[in-house]
Amino acid sequence: MWEQLTPADIRRARERLTALRAVTLNRHAEEIKRLDLEQAEIEAFERLAEAFAQRYVNALAAKAAIDDQASAAAATEKELASPARSEVPWESPVPEAPLYHQVSPNFGTPPRLRRFAQ
Repeated sequence: MWEQLTPADIRRARERLTALRAVTLNRHAEEIKRLDLEQAEIEAFERLAEAFAQRYVNALAAKAAIDDQASAAAATEKELASPARSEVPWESPVPEAPLYHQVSPNFGTPPRLRRFAQ
């Protein structure tokens, strides 16, 4: 077979290679289109998420920061106005609660051993 290579064999090999190349390029082009669409979707999502964050999250964070500053200022004014007091007097005695231990009858001496113990 390899001893007689004709121009027709070379032409068929070239045509097969050209067809394979065309199929590969088409598949590659379709994959690039799909990846471009996915990238466009991701970029659109990113823009929407950033707009949402600008509109709601940052506005809420700014409002919360202002509220925190206002409450901290009010607490500082309240502390300055009220006299100092101790939170918990550690020296205060704790009343002793009586403890009652009740032994369960299940934990007594087993009946077989009671005969020997008596």
